[in-house]
Amino acid sequence: MESDLHDYTVIKEGEAEILLHNKNQVFFNKAQVLLIVNNRDMSIAVLREFISKRKQEHEAKLSKRNRSASNVVDKDSSQASKEGTPSENGEHQVPSEDPLSSASKKPEGVALRGLQPPKVLEVFSIIHCLALSASGLRALRYAREIEGIGQVVALDNDIASVEACQRNIKFNGSLAISKVESHHTDARVHMLTHPNEFDVVDLDPYGSPSIFLDSAIQSVADGGLLMCTATDMAVLCGGNGEVCYSK
Repeated sequence: MESDLHDYTVIKEGEAEILLHNKNQVFFNKAQVLLIVNNRDMSIAVLREFISKRKQEHEAKLSKRNRSASNVVDKDSSQASKEGTPSENGEHQVPSEDPLSSASKKPEGVALRGLQPPKVLEVFSIIHCLALSASGLRALRYAREIEGIGQVVALDNDIASVEACQRNIKFNGSLAISKVESHHTDARVHMLTHPNEFDVVDLDPYGSPSIFLDSAIQSVADGGLLMCTATDMAVLCGGNGEVCYSK
């Protein structure tokens, strides 16, 4: 890669860096970087808050489960105490089950697995509503700047963009390599074939995002987050009211 670096310009945004070919074969929105409120910065802030609230909700469920388990201990201990008292014939009743072993059982309906890092799907589009993640900058920033994030999957329907994204993943080192993956596929098909798999789905098409909504909603896990962006208001407009409404 070092021998070809003279053909590229290194662009840094946040903690991520991408290699932009001097021929600019892959889409990079320079105007977006100049916005006072950067779209990617906002997305990162939202994701950080989502991860924080997700953790709080999980801890609250664990606390509720532990309280329920504690009530089982108290109930079983009380019952064992009563059963261990002398009966009318002077004999002691032996508890049929150790209350501690009973308490170790998880109450039905509240068993929880450990909280896994959220899995993120990034969908980007620039031409004819194709699913493109372009340079992979957004996915790389998620991986490098958001603590506690899991796997970030970037989808692209253009092979040149996939190659650029994979090149930028390697350029950003081991952390990016371990967390970010790029696939050459149609995002709608991928989302429909991976229902309830992603904790976060991020739609950012250069055009109306409406064509992605049905498949995106199906791929978001229960309690997950769907982020949806239109590059500008013009792409949501139409020649008549019905077209505008559908977009």
